[in-house]
Amino acid sequence: MVYKPFMTTVVPMDRAGRIVIPKETRDAQGIAPGTKFLLIEGKDGSLWLQRLDPQELARRIHEELRGVDLAPLIAKVEAEMESIAASRYPSAARR
Repeated sequence: MVYKPFMTTVVPMDRAGRIVIPKETRDAQGIAPGTKFLLIEGKDGSLWLQRLDPQELARRIHEELRGVDLAPLIAKVEAEMESIAASRYPSAARR
């Protein structure tokens, strides 16, 4: 089968809530058992599947953050964590 961009297929959902990706689509997309997907729910009721590739995601994050100084953000998060911990566990904060 030749892959066609924006191919549409009607697929049923079974009683267990599973939806099967047709074999032709799995083959064309290189989808194997165990492939993980991100399910995106649109405000308009649409559902989108995005294949998750942890290595590609890490590479993209690395590229996006190259040259970004994260120290101020890390300091802010740490301060907020300490504030939350102190408010929830006041006796531990006094030690």
